[in-house]
Amino acid sequence: MKDFKIVIVDDEESLLLNMKEYFSEYDITIFTDANLALQEMKNTYFDIVVSDYKMPKMNGVDFLTLAKKSNFYSYAIMYTAFADKELVEEILNNGLINKIIEKPIMFRALKEVLDEAINFCDEKSEKDAKLSNYETLKQEFGISSSNIIGVDKGLKEVYQKVMSVAKHQVTVLLTGETGTGKELIAKAIHNLSPRKDFPFIKINATAIPDTLFESELFGYKKGAFSNAVNDKPGKIELSHKGTLFLDEIGDMNINLQAKLLRVLQEKEVERLGSNNPVKVDFRLIAATNKDLKLAIQNAQFREDLFYRINDFQIQLPPLRERIDDIEDLTNFFIKKFCEELNLREIKIGKESIFRLKQYSWPGNVRELENAIKRVIIATLEQKSILPDNFNFLFPNIEKRGITLDEAFEVVKDNVIRNVLDMDTVEDIIIRKILKSFDNNVMDAVQKTGISKNKFYKVKE
Repeated sequence: MKDFKIVIVDDEESLLLNMKEYFSEYDITIFTDANLALQEMKNTYFDIVVSDYKMPKMNGVDFLTLAKKSNFYSYAIMYTAFADKELVEEILNNGLINKIIEKPIMFRALKEVLDEAINFCDEKSEKDAKLSNYETLKQEFGISSSNIIGVDKGLKEVYQKVMSVAKHQVTVLLTGETGTGKELIAKAIHNLSPRKDFPFIKINATAIPDTLFESELFGYKKGAFSNAVNDKPGKIELSHKGTLFLDEIGDMNINLQAKLLRVLQEKEVERLGSNNPVKVDFRLIAATNKDLKLAIQNAQFREDLFYRINDFQIQLPPLRERIDDIEDLTNFFIKKFCEELNLREIKIGKESIFRLKQYSWPGNVRELENAIKRVIIATLEQKSILPDNFNFLFPNIEKRGITLDEAFEVVKDNVIRNVLDMDTVEDIIIRKILKSFDNNVMDAVQKTGISKNKFYKVKE
């Protein structure tokens, strides 16, 4: 935990000196004049500000309003002799102050509040560092989407590989499950490469039938077939000087694989119905969710093409292997969809995040994005997203009551995938049992025989 700077403002100098002495282990600066404090805050960032409410030259609310406008602090504490609950509520609601303490000040109580503030600032500092990381990476990658947000080790390695391979003229093979962001990584490689000012062309081998795919990829000459009324360049020609992203290459017809191999070897393409080859200069980035080595064994993929496209391979980890990223991704998608739908930003608590981490996310980031959008639309009248709003992800769980066998059925797939450890599994089950008894611990203990300590543990 880093050291945090604290400023205390009060017109009673003797009180300030006593505070300075009592809190000697903290990095504290004191001022008897709010204007002087503001001047110092222009030059020094104070993480935490503590202020009296009633001061002769400027009251605490006015002082903090000016400080807040200039983004001079992260956490504010005010103490006051007034017992005006409406004033206190108004001050808290305007977002200037995080905590209010009533006079007379008990230093021990203030210490607890300061420690709470330091923990808040510590968490904020970590989160800001992550966000800074995201923005830097997004700028470097030249992309606006954050589907590849993540701070987990697996994704950091992906970023490093992208930065390394982008500047080299080699083919790249992206592997990973559907929804892990392969197209975004392909765009990132293109945007970081010397080809960034030329086209980024994409085509998906599963999106269209084989006959149409061939003409889309290689192009055709007028009269090549009944509907070919004009010459048309294919995706390969259109990507000249740029990048061709061939998605789901593992599903490509074996005969078309041979034709693509010739293009890569000879650096020229022939349109359908033409005998005149066209020289092409493009970089190929291919992607697949299949095991190509297994496909080679099953005679579904050409081994020579595999080695041609696999100069450099990047494996994208599934979301279930980087569950620590779920909270950041969720907050990003909430912000994104609330802005798109012109809604106030809805809150999501730790229990709801915990609920999301229980799920295995077979559709990866794309599925998480769709789930968040669905919940936001369905909860327009709520102030926050609740754990039960994600029940559609767990169709086997009823809203009220659950047996131990049912609970194990819910989590066993995640355990098999090594997503959850046994302590987490136990917590999930205990929470569900407790909920079925309306959170009555003693009733749950009597009916189940489970230790009351286990129930109290999950209630903390």
